[in-house]
Amino acid sequence: MFKENYLIEGKIVLKTGLHIGDSKDSIEIGVIDNPIIRDKLSGLPFIPGSSLKGKLRSLLELNDKKSAENVIASKGKPSSDSNSKAGKIFGTSASNNNKPDFPTRIIVRDSFPSKEAIEKWDDKEDIVRGAEVKYENTINRITSEANPRPTERIPKDSIFDFEIILSVYDEDGDNENLGGVFESMLLLEDNYLGGSGSRGYGQIKFDKITLKKRDSNYYKEKLDEEIIAEDASISDIIEKINK
Repeated sequence: MFKENYLIEGKIVLKTGLHIGDSKDSIEIGVIDNPIIRDKLSGLPFIPGSSLKGKLRSLLELNDKKSAENVIASKGKPSSDSNSKAGKIFGTSASNNNKPDFPTRIIVRDSFPSKEAIEKWDDKEDIVRGAEVKYENTINRITSEANPRPTERIPKDSIFDFEIILSVYDEDGDNENLGGVFESMLLLEDNYLGGSGSRGYGQIKFDKITLKKRDSNYYKEKLDEEIIAEDASISDIIEKINK
């Protein structure tokens, strides 16, 4: 039975440029061949919730013994063990041999640029619609000839608003899944989001985090939500929920 929702809101700050690619099927002839994904209405870049959720899950799976063993056994596919830490939070896909014991606990929204980010982009002549162009070379090992390739990326110091919702049910352990979400966020800060991470792209930081709790009575009677933390870091929140 549903018990409560935790709302995790805050900022994603890009410490280095970020590239999350768009499908080339939608790209016009004559433009950059390695573009970033953009919102179709505003034309500005955004961080898809699917990209953020997938990275959080994969990092948590590799950091949890039971999840990692299941990933290895399935030859790299997502963990299908609903009793593992990652399985409890992110859920498992239903199949003939594997039916989830409960629904996915987590929702990760698309993250859109903050007002500060858009204003900063507008002030820079070399940033067009929220993106810079970075040229990378591939070198011929025999002739040493360089083959430059332009790549779009969102510039460093850009800020995006994010929201994650974690649902808690009566059978869940106290704060166990919530702690797992923040563990995966902490892991991501020391990893990367998007493509070309080994070449320096995609370093991010979660900042100014607000954690709210809305129990079932909030939705039935519109009672006040509980604000657990405001403008906090991941470490501050982990310390608070572990008390």
